[in-house]
Amino acid sequence: MKVIDEKGRLFGKLNVIDLLALLLVAAVAVLLVVRMAKGRGSGLPTSDKDPVTIVYTVTVANVQPESYEVVRRFVDKASDKKDRLMTGTQLLDGYVTDCVAVPHISYTTDANGQVSAVPSSGEDKRLDLTFTLEATVTNTITNAVGSQEVRVGNTQYVKTAHFDFYGTILDARWSYEQ
Repeated sequence: MKVIDEKGRLFGKLNVIDLLALLLVAAVAVLLVVRMAKGRGSGLPTSDKDPVTIVYTVTVANVQPESYEVVRRFVDKASDKKDRLMTGTQLLDGYVTDCVAVPHISYTTDANGQVSAVPSSGEDKRLDLTFTLEATVTNTITNAVGSQEVRVGNTQYVKTAHFDFYGTILDARWSYEQ
């Protein structure tokens, strides 16, 4: 038995032209299914280069009240004042949008081994600050804002033209997490 007979059919049953047409239709169908599965409907960016907005918080401990007052001159959510982020001497596509201060908490251990939290009071006016930052990143794999990667638990410099603090990222929300 021949593979292609005298009438151009495979194994005497299927025309070669019809087979090529079926393969083309199947390839197009598979391509469409793959593209739809990767689309925005999945809740994820369609590539690692799509711009994504990240809103994240950074906590900074043990700050003097005078430093906080400087921050408040440039960042005030109620009056929509925000300060632009920078790295080195380069401005970034991101802003400090809020800063909340609470009394600094110290922890002490007594003679029995009990640990207790002691908020700063009296002459000890130190503060713990929580900054809210909003930035656009173009690579959702590295999530880099300037030279720093945004990941919960990472340490982060909160740097603008007016202040520079070092803290820890507590929370992050990506714009595709709706």
